[in-house]
Amino acid sequence: MDDFRQVVNLDHATSDDTVRLARTAAEAVRGLNWLTGHDAGLSQPSAAYDLTGALALAASRLPQLLTQIERWLGHALAAGRLGHDLGEDPADAVDAAGVFFSDARASAGALAGDLNAAQQYLALINGNPAPATHKEQP
Repeated sequence: MDDFRQVVNLDHATSDDTVRLARTAAEAVRGLNWLTGHDAGLSQPSAAYDLTGALALAASRLPQLLTQIERWLGHALAAGRLGHDLGEDPADAVDAAGVFFSDARASAGALAGDLNAAQQYLALINGNPAPATHKEQP
């Protein structure tokens, strides 16, 4: 899928569609784990470069998603639309989750940065190694 917006219509989208898309992303990572465990999945350095870049892009998009989830929870809490299974104040759980969302945003940013840096090093790698040169003996 080149662009999910080709198949998602906001006029008819539901939370189920959102969850389905997140599960698709998780399943895509599972598939990548499986494919990269085989030679066919990483047959050229360019594949490692492209894969690293795509993963960096995915990680860079996570902070916005996490912010939007946290914002929705805050609005729903303020509107009185949230409850707690144990009868407790849902604000405490939402606040606690917010701490972890904040940490996750920082982690995702760091992951994106690390993957970008790794990709820059891979930019010079090719699949045609130069012949080994031997240093002259004094």
